[in-house]
Amino acid sequence: MRSVLAGVPLPSRNRLRSQARYLLAGVCGLGLLAAAGCGSSGGAGSTVSTTLTIAAVPGVDDAALYLAQKDGLFAAEGLDHVQIKTYTTQAQVVNAVTAAQADIGASDYGNVFWTEASQAPDPHRPDLRILADGYDATAGVLEVLTLPGSKITSPLSLANATVGVPTEGYISHLKGSGDPTSLDAAAATNVLSDYLGAGADSVNWEPMSQPDEITALKQHTVQAILVSEPYIYQAESQLGAVEVLDACSGSTAGLPLLGYVAMNAWVRQNPAAVADFQAALAKAQADAAVTGKVQGVLSGATGITIQEADMITIGSYPTSTSVANLQAVVRLMVDQGMIDQTNPPAVGPMVVKPAS
Repeated sequence: MRSVLAGVPLPSRNRLRSQARYLLAGVCGLGLLAAAGCGSSGGAGSTVSTTLTIAAVPGVDDAALYLAQKDGLFAAEGLDHVQIKTYTTQAQVVNAVTAAQADIGASDYGNVFWTEASQAPDPHRPDLRILADGYDATAGVLEVLTLPGSKITSPLSLANATVGVPTEGYISHLKGSGDPTSLDAAAATNVLSDYLGAGADSVNWEPMSQPDEITALKQHTVQAILVSEPYIYQAESQLGAVEVLDACSGSTAGLPLLGYVAMNAWVRQNPAAVADFQAALAKAQADAAVTGKVQGVLSGATGITIQEADMITIGSYPTSTSVANLQAVVRLMVDQGMIDQTNPPAVGPMVVKPAS
């Protein structure tokens, strides 16, 4: 039986205010690339761009990003040209950042920490930095569901079951390893171990998109599905699906799920852009706690209806970043065999503190 990850209580959320201002335009000419809007899409010596490009998979977890754009919070901090580039998986988001196709990525921590750990000690490995914590779990944001009347009536019934798991956070390099292939699956497996012990490893996680998971459950090609919002609500409303397991409960309660990352070289070259992004996002994260704010952007960003947006369970949009909480994610991934225990990424140096 794997060791149980100790839950880490979330810290109080204090609203951040960044006072960083842009450097003189001449500094940008010297190659530091820190003037207003000087987001560089590459490493040192790259062509300066006036557009800050952010890679994201539109969803509930990064809704504050779209809220910041909608409410003009980026422009208010001096970032007049922010482009959000849409991807379909979290791996694509991280790849866009490491390949200099985007300056910042809104990515799940599974792909972030796996990428950071996978190529060490190669000196040319990705060198990612976390600019802000974006979305933390609360009860009901990631659940294993099954059909009413199913033989699966409790977590104990999931032994040897075939369960759909979202491909959005899929880490393809872990395919066939016998270990969970995403942070979502790792969280669910960890909670399942409280019921099944080593038998939690017997679950057959079947990767597919979340819409396809609902179809597969309806057609009985899987016995259960692991989904997040808005697909929890859709499965419940369309199929009468019932919860079997809350994947972010007990030892995984409050688990950080998504953050905003950039390459270290870009962060060093663009301190003002980083500070302004952090300030704008912090305001959006604080605004996201206001009822209706996030729901108001979800329809446009994700295509769900206004009615669905009003009914879904929404997690926490933190306004500060807890190194201890992020270390809990790394410990979970190590415990589940996704990251080599001899080479876990050091979280502290990855976190970029906001300017004061």
